[in-house]
Amino acid sequence: MAVPTTTFATPPFARVGASEEELRAKGVDVAVHAKPVAKIAAMPRPKVLGETHGLIKFCVDPETDLVLGAALHTVDAQELINLVALAMRAGVTASELRDGIWTHPSSTEALNEVLAGPPRDA
Repeated sequence: MAVPTTTFATPPFARVGASEEELRAKGVDVAVHAKPVAKIAAMPRPKVLGETHGLIKFCVDPETDLVLGAALHTVDAQELINLVALAMRAGVTASELRDGIWTHPSSTEALNEVLAGPPRDA
């Protein structure tokens, strides 16, 4: 079960599912989509608040396109992680999250940009 957790720092750090390290240690093939918050053009809120440090990272099964885990260190991470956890429990794919239509301006728009980029190699 995908149970989200959050550490309420500034900005918050939230996780759900397995980490990249856990997956690789088990020999699981994983596509990693990650982007520093400061470089996410579709996410203006951190810039407005002056809290652009952090990272958004998704671990995706390259065959099924299902999200296996996510780590979000950003403004509103405590809210975004709930959506990601629900998506994981409901079998929503990374592509469906990427192609979602989210309110503007909102932190949720980061999903469009982070998941659109090519996954990085191991």
